[in-house]
Amino acid sequence: MHIPLKVSVFVWRLLRNRLPTKDNLLRRHIIHANDLACVTGCGASETATHLFIVCDLAYTLWVLVWNWIRLSMVPPCQLRDHFIQVSFMAGMPRGTHSFFKVIWFVCVRVIWKEHNNHIFKDTVSTP
Repeated sequence: MHIPLKVSVFVWRLLRNRLPTKDNLLRRHIIHANDLACVTGCGASETATHLFIVCDLAYTLWVLVWNWIRLSMVPPCQLRDHFIQVSFMAGMPRGTHSFFKVIWFVCVRVIWKEHNNHIFKDTVSTP
């Protein structure tokens, strides 16, 4: 695949739970337990699974993507399972697997950029 190195490294870190999400920052003693709330204001604790699958912003993006590619999916509860489900679409020709991986890479990257824009540029995106 022709994926930029920084995106590949980002996904590698994401799938190993190495991104600076608030739960990871708390574990490293960088933030306090009362600062765990998701930046979108949904009230849930910010974990990678929440941020990239469950949070309203992410969930809305995934629904739009599924509608765009005309597939129906049940979002799994774990990030790695989500990646595998999207990457190796059961019943789809093997040649389409890399296409779906690229879509997944782009979506998680967009979610992360929106997350960082909310924190560092104080911009808010609506689902």
